[in-house]
Amino acid sequence: MILGRPAIGNLNLSINMRVMLIKFPTFHGVVIIRGDQESARTCYASSVKLKTKLTYEVCCVETYDTTNPTSTSMVVDPRGEISPVNPQSMEDLEQVAPFPEYPDRLSQIGSQLTPTIRQELIKFLKESTDLFAWSHEDMCGINLDIITHCLSIDPNYRPVHQKPRAYDAIQYAAMKTEVDKLQRNNFIHLVDYPRWLSNAVMVRKTEDKWWMCVDFTYLNKACPKDSFPLPRINQLVDATTRHELLSFMDAYSGYNQIRMHLAVQESTSFITDRGTYFYQVMLFGLKNAGATYQRLVNHMFADQIDKSMEVYVDNMMVKSIRADQHIADLSVAFAILQSHDTKLNPAKCLFRVGSGKFLGFLVSHRGIEANQEKI
Repeated sequence: MILGRPAIGNLNLSINMRVMLIKFPTFHGVVIIRGDQESARTCYASSVKLKTKLTYEVCCVETYDTTNPTSTSMVVDPRGEISPVNPQSMEDLEQVAPFPEYPDRLSQIGSQLTPTIRQELIKFLKESTDLFAWSHEDMCGINLDIITHCLSIDPNYRPVHQKPRAYDAIQYAAMKTEVDKLQRNNFIHLVDYPRWLSNAVMVRKTEDKWWMCVDFTYLNKACPKDSFPLPRINQLVDATTRHELLSFMDAYSGYNQIRMHLAVQESTSFITDRGTYFYQVMLFGLKNAGATYQRLVNHMFADQIDKSMEVYVDNMMVKSIRADQHIADLSVAFAILQSHDTKLNPAKCLFRVGSGKFLGFLVSHRGIEANQEKI
């Protein structure tokens, strides 16, 4: 017979797999059931042979009904059993231009809003135009008195100078473009005789675009790990259910909005074909950068987390149990962001929607579904 967890719990079974023995108490004393080693090996060998003959590939087929033009996806397993697949659909979005003076600056809102609610939301976004950043020039950076990123380098580690890497002409041109942009935005500064020196690494982003990273391997080894905890994703996702309206917000180059501590800026020095520079802003590749950002948002939204907001590093969500509360909840979140000089990326923000993607899941008031793109 097959004993599941309910039976094991109800009978108070004690199982010893090594000697194939089961014991459980009764009103007449302890009952002992002994297994047989040879029979067990025979059963196991038979089951293994059976599994190799079956193909456990799950395929999707479309079933159509002549009376209903909509098709339904079904899962078919090798045994012929069919079960329906839960539809995974995200609410349709609408791009609007809430800023008349900048018609090319678009924001995304839910397409299923009533005309009155839609106008109310557009008016609210128009009044918050200074909270968005469409380029690095729009970023002002978070005040140094609020937070900075410190490396806490272990003095027992000797500074490392990496040897310059060689690149082709296309990569050098892309590196020059990136360095010029970083200098214009006051993200980097020239340095002479740095103690730590890392290589700039060019990574292909698309066919015609490159992304410049910095190899901080040795510098990160010299820094102890920050023990500040990140939130548990499953708890954050569970907390989004049963809310009528949601807004998903993403900071514009969030890590770059935090400044490096003045004492350790020179340690982020990197080498290019045009000279050596150090970063004045926090980078994604630096150790403990995520913990520093989480410490910031926990401080900023301490009164809203678990109530009207959920925050994971630079991913922020405003949630409202009732739709008529959503503008008020957004106003509180925007006021906090504005007081800390934090800018949002309008291209990655979704306002007043019933469902959306959050930390790899599709969340809505109906519940939680797996994001097909993450499977």
